[in-house]
Amino acid sequence: MEKLVLTGVGMVTPLGIGREQFWNNVVNGSSGIKRLTKFPTTHETYCGEISNFHFDVSISNNRFRRAAEISKYTLAAVNLAISDAGMKTLDDGDTALVAGITHGALNYAQAFHKSLVMEGVDDISPIHFSDSVLNAPAGNASIGFGIKGQVHTLVGGATTALKAVMLASQMLRSGVVSKSVVVSSDELNELSYYCYSRLGIDTLSEGSGALLIEKEEKTTGKTPYCYLSGMASQCNPSNLNTALYEVINQCLEKADIRPKGIDLVMTDFCVPAKLGTNDIPAGCIIPLSGNAFSLTTMLHIIVSALAMKNGTIPRAIIKNDVSLPDYLQNVLICSTEEDGIASAMILSKYL
Repeated sequence: MEKLVLTGVGMVTPLGIGREQFWNNVVNGSSGIKRLTKFPTTHETYCGEISNFHFDVSISNNRFRRAAEISKYTLAAVNLAISDAGMKTLDDGDTALVAGITHGALNYAQAFHKSLVMEGVDDISPIHFSDSVLNAPAGNASIGFGIKGQVHTLVGGATTALKAVMLASQMLRSGVVSKSVVVSSDELNELSYYCYSRLGIDTLSEGSGALLIEKEEKTTGKTPYCYLSGMASQCNPSNLNTALYEVINQCLEKADIRPKGIDLVMTDFCVPAKLGTNDIPAGCIIPLSGNAFSLTTMLHIIVSALAMKNGTIPRAIIKNDVSLPDYLQNVLICSTEEDGIASAMILSKYL
């Protein structure tokens, strides 16, 4: 089977914009969670808010100046990933794009429906409609970078980023394209914040993370970050732990390694003891960046790739009291959703 490699990463997050700023803040344990200023709240609120992002510095194309924030984050993150991979453009039919999102442009969707109800059809802003559809971030990115291959949008919870990587990988292995961009994005929204607060999830976040994945033999840029060794996803509504156990075993089998070969687990939940990973370092970015569901999982992939490339695991992300390994060979990224969905993937050091 052809080996797939991760060749570029890009991010716009509360922890920093671009690889160096993001990684330095993760290593130093600098929190991106700050007092919320984007919309009023009845009490002092803290979220992973992006406040130092200047879109026109990242993207000079004026046609996106009125795009929703989630689309702007997406465009900037994809641009950073392309540049990080040593490319100037993706203007060809040999590149696919897969976006994994959880909410979409909720702020524009609210503005559109408010205008429709309060002012009538004649006063609706067209941009509020066109940019609030769920596939707008992917569509804007494909237009902005001339991506002429297949463009897909997956919508769901925390596992969606992993499923987006799986879809991109399937297209690469089938020969449909030789490069795939995978991106996950979100934006803070007042209504969704209050809804999640009532569920006990009140440290929300926003931003975008992007990857460029290629076939190993087709890479022309810099040395890849890592291999994509194994990935799997399953839905078992009656037993989530069984689904998780099976997808992790499938990943281990595809990567041809044993459970003890995993050096780090990146996840947003507590891994069941049955999986035998209690003595392996478990990391999570949420305490530093806040929770952005699919985007959080994408950031776990990016942190894992950067840790492998730099040969170090940032202590600030580790949530269990275990010794860190001297050598980082394999990282397991896994995520679940309450309706029984479990997804996982393994990244392996590029040799």
